[in-house]
Amino acid sequence: MISVISAAFLVFFLITPAFGKTVEYDLFIEYKTLNFTGKEVKAISINKSIPGPTLYWTEGDIAKVRVHNRLEEETSIHWHGILLPNKEDGVPYLTTPPIKPGTSREFNFTVKQSGTYWYHSHTELQEQKGVYGAIVIYPKEKQEQPDREYVLVLSDWTDEDPHEVMRTLKRGSDYYMLKRGTMQSIYGAVKNKALADLLKSSLQRMPPMDISDVGYDLFLINGKKELSLPAKPGETILLRIVNASAGTYFYLQFAGDYLKVVSADGQDVEPFDIERILIAIAETYDVTVVVSDKGSFEFRATAQDGSGSISAFIGEGEHIFAPDIPKPDLYRMHGGHDMEMDMTDMNMGMEEHMRMMRETGKPANERPLPPYEHLRSLRPTALSESNPVRTITLTLDGDMERFVWTINGKILSEADPIIIRKGENVRLIFENKSMMHHPIHLHGHFFRVLNKQGEYSPFKHTVDIPPMGKQTIEFYAGEDKDWPLHCHILYHIEAGMFTILSYEDSAIDPEVEEARKDPANNLKKDMWFFWGKLSLLTQMGDLFLNASNTRNIFSIYREADWDGSYDMEILYSRYINRFFSILAGGNITDEDRRGVLGARYLLPLNIESRAWVDTEKELRISFEKKLQITDRFSLSGQFEYDTGTKSEWAAGGEWTINKWLSLTARHHSDYGTGAGVTMRF
Repeated sequence: MISVISAAFLVFFLITPAFGKTVEYDLFIEYKTLNFTGKEVKAISINKSIPGPTLYWTEGDIAKVRVHNRLEEETSIHWHGILLPNKEDGVPYLTTPPIKPGTSREFNFTVKQSGTYWYHSHTELQEQKGVYGAIVIYPKEKQEQPDREYVLVLSDWTDEDPHEVMRTLKRGSDYYMLKRGTMQSIYGAVKNKALADLLKSSLQRMPPMDISDVGYDLFLINGKKELSLPAKPGETILLRIVNASAGTYFYLQFAGDYLKVVSADGQDVEPFDIERILIAIAETYDVTVVVSDKGSFEFRATAQDGSGSISAFIGEGEHIFAPDIPKPDLYRMHGGHDMEMDMTDMNMGMEEHMRMMRETGKPANERPLPPYEHLRSLRPTALSESNPVRTITLTLDGDMERFVWTINGKILSEADPIIIRKGENVRLIFENKSMMHHPIHLHGHFFRVLNKQGEYSPFKHTVDIPPMGKQTIEFYAGEDKDWPLHCHILYHIEAGMFTILSYEDSAIDPEVEEARKDPANNLKKDMWFFWGKLSLLTQMGDLFLNASNTRNIFSIYREADWDGSYDMEILYSRYINRFFSILAGGNITDEDRRGVLGARYLLPLNIESRAWVDTEKELRISFEKKLQITDRFSLSGQFEYDTGTKSEWAAGGEWTINKWLSLTARHHSDYGTGAGVTMRF
């Protein structure tokens, strides 16, 4: 009997490693009150922590994670960069049912890889509130170990409710540019000797250059403003860096020697030294640094827009600080970096790049693009040439004024899935027509980023597409069902820069199919936003109200003097693109009522033009222009010609006090001159 038991135990012992051990976690998602800035705000934590706990697995493990929703709303967890069955991917209503309030869901999958990854909510804007954490997966076969390793989770924080942030972005407010100190103005252009550049951009109908969307209150590293990491002189430290931000790219640098990059997005690469890394949102990098005996050296992550930084000091003794990164020149740069310098840097050999850094004491480009050209896989990654090839071009574009972000001109609710077939080599060509970076993430797959490494091009799960830039990736289509492909700027996802890669003739999981019937399914809903503006001046007042989603805009505008004369427009507009929309509605005055039909068009110099014909067959044409003189002061003018009432015009100035209030002065040809306040709500 004993021998039978012993034999059974031996068989179990031998078999178990082949299947891997089971590693279990319980994640409790619940509300938490935090105070980072002196103001208490409602956040969402995982196991009472922001970020959530780091999950540790070993390649070959069976992961069993129970996610418990203690919120009053749905939630979800997506395992970013992890290869797993479609139904475990965690995107509500697309791959996985949502986790309803008061319920739990258990995720089960075999860990097929190693490296540094992360997890986060894929429900609305919860990630911004704190639902994210790191994942560390150790390789099955033992490798040379550093003396110590640390996980560094980078993130951004705003005291504002993320839904209010989204509404602010949708209304085209300049407030966040003012808050970040990135407002472009005529005074700023003159000061930077860039007036011609500003004029050229305006002639080309380009909006003011912007690097990021949101004005954040601060940035966090492992949920803190600053860290001290114990280490002894001479030790080699592995830093596992995760950019879990909702809207911020960071420049990474170390006050000591160069950063040695050993892995990107969990995939090992041939190690290389570099002075500075631009890490896109949702990317991970593993780097090593050597501890000095001359003090505690700073590892610094600086927001790409220059609005703040976070630090981890490694070692003991006096703090040694990393050099400051030059502020972006928004009048001449594209996406916060000098494109001409970057293209030169990209074509530069590694030996030449390092020679330049050592001779000058600074990187060849102080504000570089991500280091993709230096990423070289440890093994060949070329796809089999015997597979059929499908090539798809995807155009990324946006409208900063209305905060609409599209793929091939459509938001998610408008777009059909992109059909691919199992067994193909799928090549995606991204063309970015906007002036912002877009970190593109593909779920459930790793793709090759085609670079000068050729057969050894690196595998990644997220890739940056720079402003007005182009990038090509390719992957083997070896899965099934539907997989998301989207920009990982959280507010761009919500604004529509999201599409679906759908495997042909692939059945939807019954549980997911049932979930998609849920009335709460907002995967393809186009959200409506509401805002308004009220000006009260000594000679007149005006009120603007707006309700809109991506394509449909309902607006009311009423201006009146204090004697009872008024002019009111009630309009419906159909948005075509940022240059053109059509409109219909009514024009009501104290003397008349008429229907109107017309269009809006953006002219060179960013002059807003509008023309309509009314039911009395009279034509009205108007032009409007705003000039930002300083960060807070702007001038605006409007001219209107009507074949019935002839012309009228208005001109004025506005001094911005805060997000909600401005001081205003205006002359109107019909109502005279006055001053007062403008309130936004």
